[in-house]
Amino acid sequence: MAQFNDPAAYERYMGGWSRAAGEQFLDWLGQPHGLRWLDNGCGSGIFSELLWQHAAPSALHCLDISEELLERARQRLPQAITLHHGDANALPFAAGSFDAAAMALVIVFLADALQAVREMQRVVRSGGVIATYIWDLPHGFPYADAFAALRDCGVLPDRAAPDEATALPQLRALWENAGLQQVETRAFTVGRAYPDFAAYWHALQDSASIGERLAALPVATRAAVRAALQERLPTAPDGSINVTARAHAVKGIRA
Repeated sequence: MAQFNDPAAYERYMGGWSRAAGEQFLDWLGQPHGLRWLDNGCGSGIFSELLWQHAAPSALHCLDISEELLERARQRLPQAITLHHGDANALPFAAGSFDAAAMALVIVFLADALQAVREMQRVVRSGGVIATYIWDLPHGFPYADAFAALRDCGVLPDRAAPDEATALPQLRALWENAGLQQVETRAFTVGRAYPDFAAYWHALQDSASIGERLAALPVATRAAVRAALQERLPTAPDGSINVTARAHAVKGIRA
């Protein structure tokens, strides 16, 4: 996805949502301070920054496949955090290097999610925690209404069924199949307020998945999508828009 290589656009489009879900996720994990952490698939460092602030790790290593996003992470994060360019499915760390490992909003983009979980399990010590969170697709996604408006106007095919990869039973099965113990799941609801429809519409332009589709539409179709979206969104009397999203999380302990 192109927005993953445009850190500024991703920040405008998804940054606030990522932080809101990440804070609840870290509260749920409830890990003590002073651990050695791995952020696997760190992107531009939004979750890494939360992890540094909330978990107070003794060491934090962050890995991503995108050099562009890692450069943004270098600008964002303290120098005490170590960044690595690498593959989530082939981690460049020795066995037992970490006390805990997390993957934020990444797992559905991996070619082999099970291998990525097994790699995190390999590099975490016995008794350490391994966890992830991801949007509950498609209906729990922060911009689900935008995709629905595109479908209303015939731009996208209907997709009423949930994405099985993000459902709680599938996440639990993935963790258990990797051999993790004491597996638990949790759903989080997060919200964000936009001052008006124009602000929400502007945020969509920064998404490669939605913005590029909108830009390619004929003017009349784009106007129809805009009208359908405005009709769908919950607008307050003052014009503000309050949107909710849902994230799913799973955690387990390395044997």
